[in-house]
Amino acid sequence: MTGKKENEEFGYDVFIKGNKCYRCEHEWTQREEDKPRICPKCKSPYWDKPKTKFNKGEKK
Repeated sequence: MTGKKENEEFGYDVFIKGNKCYRCEHEWTQREEDKPRICPKCKSPYWDKPKTKFNKGEKK
């Protein structure tokens, strides 16, 4: 060894499954295994569907 301290990292990489609202960008982890019905922050039932933009006069 040359006397330099090496940077060693200890521990494990942990990935936690969570959800993110497309409307308000809120991220959370759920307690139940079922899919949440609404976003806990903005209360939107469409939290898992991205917003779509329409121009005036354009049909949906």
